[in-house]
Amino acid sequence: MEIVSVDDNNKSNVIEFLKEISLVSDINEEVVMNGEFVYDNQVVGMLSFEEFNNNGLVRYFIFRQSITDDLVYQLFNRIVDKAKGKGIKSLIAIVVKREAKLIFKRIGFYEISNNDVYIEEINLNDTKFKDAVVLKYDIT
Repeated sequence: MEIVSVDDNNKSNVIEFLKEISLVSDINEEVVMNGEFVYDNQVVGMLSFEEFNNNGLVRYFIFRQSITDDLVYQLFNRIVDKAKGKGIKSLIAIVVKREAKLIFKRIGFYEISNNDVYIEEINLNDTKFKDAVVLKYDIT
């Protein structure tokens, strides 16, 4: 397995993977281009972020099969490097599933208050994500 940056040459394969695996019908190509993916004769999974000023919102953290913790760390470090290159100061993850929360905490995220997070100018507590946990990773 190898980690590959999304670029114009492989973007369509990554988008097809997202359509096949996720429930997301409206795929944001700009977010896809901020991604890195795991490849093993096919796209196995990906991680990307959406830019909001100096913050990046983790998006498309999705896999078709389990990968090793080491590969998760490598993938995440590539995303951190990409975000740092764009002037991003922190990454934010809005997590519903307990398993995802544990993964993010293992790679260095910490919980922050939902009161500080807005989606399209609506406080997170007033959306369908009101029960989600918000995690933050500071990029140094």
